[in-house]
Amino acid sequence: MGGGGSSKATNKATQAENLRQANIGRNVDLVNQVYGSPQREADYNDFLGASRSFYRQNLDRQKATADRSLKFAMARNGLAGGSASVDANRRLGEDFQQGVLSADRLAQKAVNDLRNADEQSRLNMISLAQSGGDMTTGGMRAAQQLQANLAGARAGMNADALGDVFSGLSSIYETSRNNAAERRGNRDIYNLLYTPGFGQGSR
Repeated sequence: MGGGGSSKATNKATQAENLRQANIGRNVDLVNQVYGSPQREADYNDFLGASRSFYRQNLDRQKATADRSLKFAMARNGLAGGSASVDANRRLGEDFQQGVLSADRLAQKAVNDLRNADEQSRLNMISLAQSGGDMTTGGMRAAQQLQANLAGARAGMNADALGDVFSGLSSIYETSRNNAAERRGNRDIYNLLYTPGFGQGSR
């Protein structure tokens, strides 16, 4: 009789463990289903496009400013249309293409960071499920975590990350300002020397 009771208890414990393992399996499957949904892949693609647009807009603003500054610098030095202007504009174009590549790299990094955040939170939820944690609202919690990861990724986009794409042209602007200042100084000296009552103008 005692042996029969022990057998029943063992069977009951086995059934309970099987039920626990089945529940864990269902919870893990649910987490993987939420994280691996086609909608999440669409979210990644949308975020990649938004990130590219974000950094490209910043690049375009920088280029517009660089275009104006370069045009003014060439005109101020009487170099518009000359070989120096051609060389400077070629440099600007090269810098812009490098900026396009940098913007794309930043966008790719942003979406990869989002994927990594999702994977980490997926593993955390699976660990919770396997430890027997309460997963009665597991699907909702997984969906909420995905939304939190996406919001964090959007907040992490930084316009300054692109840097000053056209900083290589700063020497051209500086030379233009220096030349203009030198010409102004020469004019001031000329006017002073040749103003009646001063220098040559007083003879």
